[in-house]
Amino acid sequence: MNTQQLECFVTLTKNLNYAKTAEDLCLSQPAVSRQIQSLEAELNTKLFNRTTRSVSLTQVGFQFLADAQQMLSIYYHSLEWISTFHKHKRTVLRIGYADSHANRLISKILSGVLAERDNIVPELTLDQTDANLHRLAVSQLDLVVGMKDAKFTADDIAFQKLHDDGFVCVVHKNHPLAQTCKKRRQKSVSSKIFWPYRQIIDIPPYLLKHVFSRGHRIVPVNDELDNIVCSTTSEAYNLTLAGVGFSLIPEHLALPNKELVFLPWEESPRAPMGIYYHKQAAVDKNSAIYRWICVAKNCIEEAMPWR
Repeated sequence: MNTQQLECFVTLTKNLNYAKTAEDLCLSQPAVSRQIQSLEAELNTKLFNRTTRSVSLTQVGFQFLADAQQMLSIYYHSLEWISTFHKHKRTVLRIGYADSHANRLISKILSGVLAERDNIVPELTLDQTDANLHRLAVSQLDLVVGMKDAKFTADDIAFQKLHDDGFVCVVHKNHPLAQTCKKRRQKSVSSKIFWPYRQIIDIPPYLLKHVFSRGHRIVPVNDELDNIVCSTTSEAYNLTLAGVGFSLIPEHLALPNKELVFLPWEESPRAPMGIYYHKQAAVDKNSAIYRWICVAKNCIEEAMPWR
């Protein structure tokens, strides 16, 4: 299947006349007929009903029209994009991340990078960290932002730590836990203080069975309470905003909100948070990847204004 076949097909559906179609496409009428016949042969179906006096779409032809139009649209859009890309010497920067709440940090870094080099075109991929690291390893991504994965190793990929990430206790300002801390003038919270309150636990689906079946928990959970398990930080935030309970959120994912109180968790474990990238790609100090890493180092703290 080629674009000329599709152009002939789409134009003929508008005109329902071979001579007019040939005129519109600057082709001969036999050439249009050959393109339609070859397309029908390739699809193994009739697209038009033809008589000596009329041309009409078959049912299959009618249903195929939307697909043909979409294929042509994608093709011409790609041609235009590629032409613009080369004209302006653009550089695509493919970034993987694991949680939608990381968008604030990514936007902050991108803003700084684009201020220096406005020819960079960012492409974002939201997926689990292990899946994005695989994409990075096979050069489908340029950077992966998130927590360091202890199981991942690759000789040609480096990890740049930006922050020793811990957990912050997030709770609605009217929740009893927030009110208790306010009364005691506490700027942080211990496990003992939040233990009596219902917890909203954020666990990605691929870790859920592993965490509960084997008892591997990063954060303490009071199993005597009616706790809530959700799969994303966004869900945990929404439930916290509703006053359902408190949640322990990784620091770099804790988005400011005037309705919420942020209390550093005193016993929080910490782990490296940063950027995975190809070592060779960052050798050039003028590269987009090198600039991204430099800007990220400088703005990581600004991206967490609640601290």
